[in-house]
Amino acid sequence: MSTAKDTNTPAHFLTPADLAARWKITPMTLRRWRKAGKIKASMLGRGVRFALPEVERFEREAQA
Repeated sequence: MSTAKDTNTPAHFLTPADLAARWKITPMTLRRWRKAGKIKASMLGRGVRFALPEVERFEREAQA
């Protein structure tokens, strides 16, 4: 996945542990929010990953 500005740069993804630490919440809270549809995630293999643009969207909406 790449952006329109730079087609050679891959999208950045965060693991649930990384995102939980960033937001100072538990991974379980993050799992509940994902299952409730509050934040979108992708499955990469067996692991869940959160795209950085989705994380930033969620943060902007939380500030409003």
